[in-house]
Formats: sequence, structure tokens, C-alpha cells
Amino acid sequence: MEHRIRTGRLELEPVSWRDIDDVARLKANAGAMGLRGGGIRSRGQSEADMAAHIFSWGRDGVGIFAVREGGRFVGMAGVWPAGEDGTYEFDYALFPSRAGRGLTREAAGAALAFAHDVGVRRIVAHVQDADIVGRKIIGGSGMAVCQRYAAPDGRSMLLYHSVRVPGGVPAGTLH
Repeated sequence: MEHRIRTGRLELEPVSWRDIDDVARLKANAGAMGLRGGGIRSRGQSEADMAAHIFSWGRDGVGIFAVREGGRFVGMAGVWPAGEDGTYEFDYALFPSRAGRGLTREAAGAALAFAHDVGVRRIVAHVQDADIVGRKIIGGSGMAVCQRYAAPDGRSMLLYHSVRVPGGVPAGTLH
């Protein structure tokens, strides 16, 4: 299967070491990462993340995509292994300068569909209840809330998921 995706406005391809400077800038950006579970990342953390993403592509044929608009890096979206049960966690981030045009939802939806198309059955995303933009992006990409919980630091969190049963049919939402 081709690992490149074209949407109406975006090109997505597996992240590679040539993207590390852009990825490190993105992960250090408070506007892009401030409300995210992993938060702002250092250069070293971004490099460790990149190694894991590249490994995931090689081992599983699925992972994090570099998102480009007009050939220019604007963010990333995709999945990474989240457990031994075959569950993957969804992740995305675009530079705040790209906000308000639906690009994040476009990239998220394409990356989510790709992961299911290559055989990932269950994808989850943890979103702060207070992160209205994150909730709109995750929900708009086709994921549904399946659980509400308190994080160890007391923040109210939502667990979203997308499940595709054999045959390609999305499963119902858990309540």
C-alpha cells in the first residue's frame, strides 16, 4: 500500500529524519502543544519521538505523517502503538498559523482512515475536557467519546476511540 496521502489541500507522507528540524520546532511550540498530553517537547525528546515514529513505520507499516501544504511542512498527524493489545493512539499537531481553515481536521481524518485501511482495529485519543478545539478536531475526524476520567493531576479527560471491525465497518460507540 502507498504510504502517501493527498487530500484536497494537503500531502501526507511518513515522517523521516529530514523532517526533524520542523518536527522539533512544532513540538516546542506552546500554541501547538500546550494543551497536549505530552506537552511541549525538547529537541532531545523530539528526536526520541522521531526514532519511535520511524520504527513504527518500519515494523507496522503505519505511523505519524508529516503534513505539508504546497510542499511546506505545516504539522503532523497519525498513530503510534499504545499497547500490546493492538491499540494505537492518535496524535496530531499543526502550527497555530494554520488554524481556522480546517486543515487539522482534514489531516486528522486522512491519517485516521489510512490507519484503519492498513488494518489498525482500534485507535484512541486522550483529550482534556477543557480543550474545545482538540475535541472538535478529534470528534470531527470520526472518533467518538467512550470514557470520561480524571488524570493523575486532576484534569478532567475524555477518551475518544475509533474502532473498525473486520470487513471495514466502524463499530458503535461505547457508553
